[in-house]
This record gives sequence, C-alpha cells and structure tokens, in this order.
Amino acid sequence: MEQVQSVATEARTKPTEDRTQDPHAASEASTNESSQLHAQPSAQQAAKGVTICGVCEKAASKYKCPRCYLPYCSVACNKIHKENHPPDPEPQLIAKPENPEPLISSSPVTLSDPANPFRALDTSEHLQRLFRKYPGLTQQLLDIHAATQPPQEAPDKRIPVSLMQGVPKKSNWNHDVGIKNGKEALRRARMADGEAGEGIREYTELILHLINARDDKDEVTTMLQQQASQEDTKLIEQLMAQERR
Repeated sequence: MEQVQSVATEARTKPTEDRTQDPHAASEASTNESSQLHAQPSAQQAAKGVTICGVCEKAASKYKCPRCYLPYCSVACNKIHKENHPPDPEPQLIAKPENPEPLISSSPVTLSDPANPFRALDTSEHLQRLFRKYPGLTQQLLDIHAATQPPQEAPDKRIPVSLMQGVPKKSNWNHDVGIKNGKEALRRARMADGEAGEGIREYTELILHLINARDDKDEVTTMLQQQASQEDTKLIEQLMAQERR
C-alpha cells in the first residue's frame, strides 16, 4: 500500500519538475505559437487575393511606390523602401546630326533676272502696299490685259478645222488691234470714279516712277531697246508711252 502511494505522488510531481527543469523549451514553444499566430493572417490575406506589403511582408498594402510600384502598408515601410530604392535609369539622349540636311522647299524659287528691266517691281514694298490698299486692283489689271488678247469665239460658233480648208480667214484682230484695245481699257480705267479709278492712277504713276529710277541706275533704256523685239516688252512699252503723253 505504501508503494502504491509513493508511485502516485511521483507521477503528480513529474510534470511540474519537467517544466521547471527546461525553461528554454517553454520559451521556444511560446515563440513558435506567437509566430504561427502572426503568420496565419498573412496566409489568409494571400489566399483572399489581398496584396501584401513588399517591405514587411506581413500587413496588407495600402499604397504603391510611384517609381517602381512596390506595394507598402505604412509610412515606416515607405521610409525603409526609399532608403533602399535603386536609382532611376538616366534618360538616353538622342544624338543629333552634326550637319543637318537643309529643308528642300517643294515650291519653286523664282530668281530675279538681272537683265529684266522690270525686276524692281518684284520686290517693291510700295507696290505691295498699293495692292493691299486697293483689293480690286489685281482684277482691274487682269481685265486690261485681257483687252489686249484676241477675242475667244463661243464653242457653238466654231467651225470644224476640216471645213475651214480653203476658206480665207475673216478675223479683224491683230497685234496692233490688241495694243489699241489695251490703251482704251487703260484710259477708261484711269477715268473711272471712286477707288477703281484712283487705284489705277496711283498704280501707273508708281510703275513709271520705279522704272525711271531703275533707268538712272542700270541704264534700262538700252536694255529696253535690245528687247524691243519681244512681244510682251513691246506691249508694256507702248502702254507706258501712252501714259506719258
């Protein structure tokens, strides 16, 4: 009977002795239980599709780094990430050619002919100002030029070429008639009332002034005599001569 009581007493006191004899084992068991408790929420969050903080790898992320888009959960984790963040790559500069090719204009460039006695009109600022002052001046000059050209027959009155063989021409127009018609058109335009007549009068006076100025510098009179055989030059000479009378 005494032996049975002693065995029971030893059985009750042995667990207490084991706990008191191994305190480190008890501490490790407590740490393992705590880590398991912390790991369980992260595993549950990952299973639910929640993005975990890329710094502490424990809490759910709330923000993203604007440079590398790494998720983080708090200001503290963001500070740690900034300290360890890799530098941004330097932008690559595109090397420019040392001798860039000049731009080629699709529109033809009209060069001033030094032998042209009327080249002063091409770059005259006074003439350009006159066209801006009188917007209808361009059309008036086109009408005067049209008066020097042969009249056009209506399409329904034209005779086929095959039927004109052997038939003498009955046209009353020639070059002299065209010059005469141009003079009359110019005279009528100068005598017109209002801005129409005023614009033509200022235009003819300016043309005469510019040509006379070029005559004094470049001896345009000699060049005009040499080019008298050309039809266009002859037309302009005659029109200008009519205005000087």
